[in-house]
Amino acid sequence: MGGRDIPLGLSMDAAPLLPRGDSGTPGTKAPVGARCVERTLWLLKALSTRGEFGWRLSDLAEQAGLDRATCHRMLACLVKEGYAQRYPHDVKYYPGQLLFEMGLALPGYAHFQDLTAPRLEQVGAGTGCIASLSLRSGNDIVCVFQNRGSADLPGMLIRVGSRRPLFAAVAGLAILQLLPAAERARIIEENTQREIRTRGTHRLPALEHMRDSSAQAGFGFTTSDLAPGISAMGVAIRDAAGRPFAGLTLTGSNATLHAGIIDTYHAQMVEAAADIESDALQCFRAPTHIAGT
Repeated sequence: MGGRDIPLGLSMDAAPLLPRGDSGTPGTKAPVGARCVERTLWLLKALSTRGEFGWRLSDLAEQAGLDRATCHRMLACLVKEGYAQRYPHDVKYYPGQLLFEMGLALPGYAHFQDLTAPRLEQVGAGTGCIASLSLRSGNDIVCVFQNRGSADLPGMLIRVGSRRPLFAAVAGLAILQLLPAAERARIIEENTQREIRTRGTHRLPALEHMRDSSAQAGFGFTTSDLAPGISAMGVAIRDAAGRPFAGLTLTGSNATLHAGIIDTYHAQMVEAAADIESDALQCFRAPTHIAGT
């Protein structure tokens, strides 16, 4: 097929995608040259998490773990080269057009989107929920495709491009359930420390309750843990080697995703996930895993 040259899963086992030191800042243990590259990549990744809304300089610097002056210099270079952009009378920074252009070098993902779009539409229409597909990215999960249908959930903030720690999303929890215990524990610890650094400790009880509810259900599950009135279910999607590389999510109101319908909807999700796994085989090469990860 058209996208067979795209290696799926190359970095799915390695986490995080960018090396980070014990302090949680990117690249603190890397050589100077590599550290500069890592900081730039980390900044680009942070910038891309708010493509629609943009970032103020101070907020982006904090998110990327950079001081304000360094972040400003790096952004000026990224704007000059087309990786970031600004608009007249707007103080925010946004992803630049060059990032889109670079994405065109991965036609397999566009083909994957074409194949999976009807899957999301079908499962969303059959449940009355918002259906989302997310890819694992190191210790995170990123929403890449979404079908909102006629569902109206103002409190649901996740859109295409949203990035969350694995332990803060039901699809991420479904992925974690299929990982070896040691790897799962390491990721949860990293996610927890990052949560504390960026948000404090107030969400930790809710996040722990999500993990407990998901463990009991056998798939990702939450009811009003992080968003009042909103429930969500997540199932993992495996690559050709059997490793979870993505997750399918259904999000609805508590009235829509109630206890009496969960098993029925879960069966529909499992069926859709199997179809998406078949789609992935058409679009991507067999995964390559780095030794020692």
